[in-house]
Amino acid sequence: MLQELQDVINGISAEVGVPTSLTDTRLNSLVFGPHDDTEIDSVRRQALLLRSTPEWVREWFGRYGIDTATAPVRIPADPERGLASRVVIPARWASTTCGYICLLDDSHELDESRLGTVVEAAGEVGRVLYCDQQARHSDADLLGDLVRGSAAARGKAAARLEEQGRFPVGWPVAVLFLRPMGGASGTDALEHWLWRDHGALPRGVLRCLDAEGAVILVAVPPSPEPGHTERIAQHLRADGDDVPDLTIGIGDAQSDLNDAHLSYAHAQLAARAATVWPETGPVCSWDRLGAMRILIGTPEHLLRDLMDPRVTLLKQAQPANSSLIDTLETYLDSGCDIQATAARLHVHRGTVYYRLEKAASLGGMNLSDGLDRLALHLSIKLLRSIESRTA
Repeated sequence: MLQELQDVINGISAEVGVPTSLTDTRLNSLVFGPHDDTEIDSVRRQALLLRSTPEWVREWFGRYGIDTATAPVRIPADPERGLASRVVIPARWASTTCGYICLLDDSHELDESRLGTVVEAAGEVGRVLYCDQQARHSDADLLGDLVRGSAAARGKAAARLEEQGRFPVGWPVAVLFLRPMGGASGTDALEHWLWRDHGALPRGVLRCLDAEGAVILVAVPPSPEPGHTERIAQHLRADGDDVPDLTIGIGDAQSDLNDAHLSYAHAQLAARAATVWPETGPVCSWDRLGAMRILIGTPEHLLRDLMDPRVTLLKQAQPANSSLIDTLETYLDSGCDIQATAARLHVHRGTVYYRLEKAASLGGMNLSDGLDRLALHLSIKLLRSIESRTA
């Protein structure tokens, strides 16, 4: 699809002789025509680098009616903010605006006669974008039914995907759940980025937005190399310059497409674990969470009841002793290695010994007892979960 659109935009650039680009309805860039760097303004330059458009540009264009336009619209320049004048032509199909063809024209050379071929091409561009959007919506609906629907809806979605041959026969599937660090407030920025052609995603991948992030369903080779899905996740994080920082949870691979909802549930919890306990992320695989799986799945109303009262005592001793819980947690995370704890906290070993002794005294705990250490370690992780839910 993108190559087809690229050819059209290249043809328009050659026809009208000005820098030309195609955006979606949010003015985020899809493809660019050829140009010399001196011919473009700073806004176009930023769009090239980040593939996104600042909010003020959307507001500026909106003042001139592009949201409801059915014909070319002249956008005046804003020199103070590095915006040259443009002609924006809606790419429409089925009475729907699907994107915009933007032509830089600071010298106002483009008149109605020169824009005729562009307006004609905009119809074809609109058709391609419309068909692509319909396919995306269909895919998103199928994935939504597959991971969030009733048993009947899941069965129908799985049967439809098998008919389409979306995944290699006999290959398991796994869900990756992408959660913005800022929570649900960051999901709007995901939509444009989510549908990019990410090079690491295998054939047949399905994508959709969720209330707290985004869902990606991928096929997994029957005998994958270790870390197969983790590498996909790391590639996605590296390709996310124009979205908030992401934590990514990876669910267990399921041999039956009907069971993709299990991988989805685990991926969601793993993504949340990576947020609650940064040491498990930013890419967190459900099968590597160990005992943390019990903690992250614990209902909120039970968390405080399950927490060891000795950790509650330490919590109540803050802020005067604010470093004690952090030191105790790092010590337990480090396998009770004093030297490693000191290095991670950037303090002297003596400081670690002092803080641990003070924590043991305040909480009435025995750090030489394995069961005490286990109870304390799990309870501190519970505390972090409680803190994350009340933040």
